Amino acid sequence: MADVDPDTLLEWLQMGQGEERDMQLIALEQLCMLLLMSDNVDRCFETCPPRTFLPALCKIFLDESAPDNVLEVTARAITYYLDVSAECTRRIVGVDGAIKALCNRLVVVELNNRTSRDLAEQCVKVLELICTRESGSVFEAGGLNCVLSFIRDSGHLVSAL
Repeated sequence: MADVDPDTLLEWLQMGQGEERDMQLIALEQLCMLLLMSDNVDRCFETCPPRTFLPALCKIFLDESAPDNVLEVTARAITYYLDVSAECTRRIVGVDGAIKALCNRLVVVELNNRTSRDLAEQCVKVLELICTRESGSVFEAGGLNCVLSFIRDSGHLVSAL
């Protein structure tokens, strides 16, 4: 973890237009590796604190022009944060529109596209983890309807369900 500068990582996460998407994707992959491979949660959270990184990740979901491959890695990073600490839920809920944006991804999924399908599966995982602490927020964002419609229409085609 010592070779990754958290400020640069955060700066790259906040990019998002044109060629900057490549830098954003690199930062997302790097963040996922840091979270997944960390053997010390406290040190990991010192390096990539949820209070700054989770809002940046949520803002990627709020970007309507973000491609599915970027959103899938973003959802994976959010999942890793939630896997490490359920306390991270409040950081996500605190970003206006973030839960709704996650739910909306289930509405626009293209099941014939592998990346879109992977994104939908990852969104379901994130919503499931958020429901352990903030189920009301998911309900208020229309999550129940989105998830049930997704399962009804697409559940047989998606392996995570």
